[in-house]
Amino acid sequence: MTSPLSERAGLSDHVPSTVLSKPVEAGAAVAASHAKRPRSATRPRAIFVLGVPRSGTTLIGNYLGSSPAAHNLAEYGGFYVVHSVIPAVIQQIPGFHHEAYLAEVRDHARTFAERLAREHKCAWYLDHTPWNLEVAAGLAADPPDALFVLMLRHYAGSILSLHRFPWGGDTWADTARLWTTLCGRIIDLPDDRLIPVGYDALAEQPAQTLASLVAALDKHGFPVEDLDARMLSVSHAAIIGEPRPVIGVLTAGQRGGLQAIRSFEEERWSGDIHEQVWPIVRDMHHELLRRFPGVYTCPPRPKSLMMHDDSLGLIGYELKSW
Repeated sequence: MTSPLSERAGLSDHVPSTVLSKPVEAGAAVAASHAKRPRSATRPRAIFVLGVPRSGTTLIGNYLGSSPAAHNLAEYGGFYVVHSVIPAVIQQIPGFHHEAYLAEVRDHARTFAERLAREHKCAWYLDHTPWNLEVAAGLAADPPDALFVLMLRHYAGSILSLHRFPWGGDTWADTARLWTTLCGRIIDLPDDRLIPVGYDALAEQPAQTLASLVAALDKHGFPVEDLDARMLSVSHAAIIGEPRPVIGVLTAGQRGGLQAIRSFEEERWSGDIHEQVWPIVRDMHHELLRRFPGVYTCPPRPKSLMMHDDSLGLIGYELKSW
């Protein structure tokens, strides 16, 4: 039997009722006083889906953006630009009124998004620019009632995916530092408006993970009734020529079904990579495990790894930490 909340979210898989009733931890319990807070008739509310790039922000962002009550801005970028890019440029230029100007452009990024939402008769607007994590402190302050869906992915899968892009770092160590630096901004997000989602858990147990997400969103007043699960069957953030595996499948009648997928390509990991990245990611990895137990999870440990030895060539590598 399909749970009522799953049906409201467009999911056809059976989800145990115990999962639906279990609150999602976000470092501290979600404050009940923030649940379904009254909405202004004129000012739409913001929801941000953010995280280290390649952690499922596009997938979940488009799923939540399928709600008729939310205007999907996709990777809007406006908030990121006014909190990061513009300040970095203007602060290098001698002149007056910089702070006043920055305050106005930050206000414009918000009011522009709100205007679009009102024009589409939506009570919410959604921005799933992953880089918004870098400016988490600014977004936590304004919009003051914004809701944050934080995508968390194990360092290994993140690093393998990020390293495929020029901006992901020239070396494996560079990519590891990018992951660690962005994860370090999580502390700036408000606990009482934070919903963490584990990408690895989503890949392994999509029905249960989505049910927990939908339940948490419902508590915060986000409309989950008409979410379109078919969005989960679209490969949104694929590398050209390499469609990304998806958790969604179209079942009979075009309903959205779910399937487990791999979150980590262990055949691409090696002892050489691990030796370079582990000293950089270790502390952050342990902190995420501590703060988000059961949400930030590890994919299956690689069974056998190789690494290069200058004298012996390829040799076996013992993975002591994961």
